Amino acid sequence: MDSRDVLLVAAIVLVPIALMWAVFLARSGRPGAPARAKIGIPQAMRPGEPDEVLEGPRLERIQTWGLIATLATAIFIPAYWLPEVQRQEHFQERFQEEAEHRGKLIYSQAPELDEDADAVSFKAIEEAIQLGQNCAFCHGGNLGGGPVPTGFVDPLTGDRVEYNAPSLDDVFQRWDEEVIRFTIERGRPGTPMPAWGVAYGGPMNQQAVSDVIAYFKTFPGNNEPPELAEDATGEEIFQARCAVCHGPNGEGKEGDGIWYQGMALWQGDAAALDESVHYQTIVNGRRFAFMPAFGEAPAQGVPIPTYPLTEEQIEAVMEYERSL
Repeated sequence: MDSRDVLLVAAIVLVPIALMWAVFLARSGRPGAPARAKIGIPQAMRPGEPDEVLEGPRLERIQTWGLIATLATAIFIPAYWLPEVQRQEHFQERFQEEAEHRGKLIYSQAPELDEDADAVSFKAIEEAIQLGQNCAFCHGGNLGGGPVPTGFVDPLTGDRVEYNAPSLDDVFQRWDEEVIRFTIERGRPGTPMPAWGVAYGGPMNQQAVSDVIAYFKTFPGNNEPPELAEDATGEEIFQARCAVCHGPNGEGKEGDGIWYQGMALWQGDAAALDESVHYQTIVNGRRFAFMPAFGEAPAQGVPIPTYPLTEEQIEAVMEYERSL
């Protein structure tokens, strides 16, 4: 509720109260007021008014004011209700804009503050300093992903390797919000992605995670299907939908260059899989092993992907992977 709404509500509530209080004071203090009112005799101990008074002009005044109050209420309620839908929509839009703004600040690196900065300078970037978690360090300022600047230490060998952080400007083409939230909160063991959720040792509460997800949704790639021709070949499908996790050559973590988060599919790795297992993995995915489902009818309990592949596309990409 902004300041204008507060002033409107205050005027509607306080002005009638002030008017009624003024009328009461004027009537109780006027020269013709009954002596019993002036000496403070409680209302309950005063003798009742005669019928001539109760059923005369006084009753008519009470009825008139009651009618006026009823009419005022009857007019006020629809007048307040009619713009309520628009008000609620405005609030939702404003809340969404604020969430997206906070999400962008959380995703970005916190700005540096000069040691000699004054209070005005600090106030101007205070929110960005408080919220900045620097997700952009790995995933890029434009959410495009790329090599992690500090690399990654292989937990098996202890060697530092280059690791490719996936793009997030199209993450909703691969995952639904449940898995995205799960990944942010709990991280991905065996990768540079740490746990960010407070419940798992990170600095971000549920609101902060929701704000970051709201920021992701502002990117066009998270609101439209991937660019893929209907007659695309298996290789074209692989590059458009699979390479972000498995690498452009299907190298996964076996390449001498950059590592990718998905398993290796080249040099016979995919061909060694049983064909039915390979097919079912593509169709149903491995949800919390971070393999998306690509089939139109995944196993029960797993949400149908937003942009599923057709049966022909699945067979084409499967054939391509087994040829690597």
